[in-house]
Amino acid sequence: MPTAAATSDAPRRRRFAATGRVRSGCLTCKARKKKCDERYTADGNRCQTCARLSLVCERVPLRRVVPKKKPRDASRSPSPSTSPSSSPLPSSDPDAGQQETQQDEGEVETSVLTSIPAQTRANNNNGFIALFSLENASPERILLKYYVERLASLCSILQEGSNEFRNVLLPMAIDDSSLLYALFAYASKHLHTSDPAPFSISPLARLKFESEAARGLSEAIRLNNVSESTIACALICSTAEVVSGDTTRWFVHLQGAGHLINQRGGPDRLRQTSDGLFLLRNFAYHDILAALSTGGRPRISGIYWVEDGPISADCLMGVAHELLGHISDICILIADASDNDYCYEADLIHRGESLAQKLKTQPLNLRTTLSSTELGILLHHAEAFRFAGLLHLYRFLSQFSPTAYALRVSECVEGIITHVSQVPLSFHCEVGLVFPLFMAGIAGVDDVTKTYIRNRLNNIFSWTRFEHITRVTELLELLWATGRTDWETMVRDLEWKVSLA
Repeated sequence: MPTAAATSDAPRRRRFAATGRVRSGCLTCKARKKKCDERYTADGNRCQTCARLSLVCERVPLRRVVPKKKPRDASRSPSPSTSPSSSPLPSSDPDAGQQETQQDEGEVETSVLTSIPAQTRANNNNGFIALFSLENASPERILLKYYVERLASLCSILQEGSNEFRNVLLPMAIDDSSLLYALFAYASKHLHTSDPAPFSISPLARLKFESEAARGLSEAIRLNNVSESTIACALICSTAEVVSGDTTRWFVHLQGAGHLINQRGGPDRLRQTSDGLFLLRNFAYHDILAALSTGGRPRISGIYWVEDGPISADCLMGVAHELLGHISDICILIADASDNDYCYEADLIHRGESLAQKLKTQPLNLRTTLSSTELGILLHHAEAFRFAGLLHLYRFLSQFSPTAYALRVSECVEGIITHVSQVPLSFHCEVGLVFPLFMAGIAGVDDVTKTYIRNRLNNIFSWTRFEHITRVTELLELLWATGRTDWETMVRDLEWKVSLA
């Protein structure tokens, strides 16, 4: 027999593993194979680890005790509800308890997404659907809800009907996490403008969303795996910078979206799907207005975003598709004059007059199911764009003959104000009037017109909280204070790239 000393020196068997695993920790830490500290926040929603990492903290749901059912007559055939696989009675298998424990610790996804159909869970493994099914309000869920319920509607000038910023971008985000993070970053930048803000997103969390979106973009480019959702991600990154009031980075993202479209196969490839057509319209709208405000040329020329036949109302262009095509040609004319010093003045005037005639006589070929009221307002929006494009062209031509075009510029200002005044205040279409209002404001208008333009821009900002409208207003105020109209020179002096979208 061993002695007492030998017995005390023998190693003792440990009941628990040395890794420190606990059965009462949260499912999120278990899924990450990390030890849960089990120190929950004041509201009890998250452990300290999940709170520090901004993760959704999930715990094992409470189980309902099901009373035992009386066994049925053995002579009866078993029904589906009494089959062995669905019986609530405990199994007689001695390993059943061990198997149940392993299931509790390992199958985290099943316990977290119990309310989601199995097929849906299999098709959406990036957690997108879980953001809506979980009861705890994570930052991601709040941002996605904010984008769906508020921000997406602010991006469209249509008052009624479907919103492509929801119907197109959200399904894409299910399959592309980089686009999903771009939507998070977009919503987080606009969320703080709400008064009062329903939720506070830390700068670190916002940086995380932006970094993940950028990482997904770079990875898609590196692997030559550019998809429609990759293009959408670049466009959302650009728009997020625009509405936050940035005057540089938004243009870089927009140029990147143009590169991605070409890498994807160009407009012809995107036109094969309805989602691709939406992305083309989105890019074309911002690309043309960016070329106008920067003095460059559009990345892609022509009216490549429309098909033959009547044109449907769009959430960005309204019914002004073909008018924007002519404005694109005007930008190319001005860029040609800047790039080629040898251009003859007579040739430039001839090209300009030809473009002016096309823009003035362009009919609006419509196909829409909108109400007559909204369609009438969209027509005023399109006419304001027509006069704004003509004003930009006449200002360029006036350098060759100031007297000949002074009256035409005044007529364009009058036309813009007339049509803008027909758009009701805080109507969704009003958000698309920044470009016409700015063009009217740079034409040396009187104090009454200045006050009207200032009040109208302030009203758009008051209900959209898009900060680029503040930059546009600041630029106009500088021009008015100094009595200048050479806004292109002032923008270069400020080293700004102002978005007029």
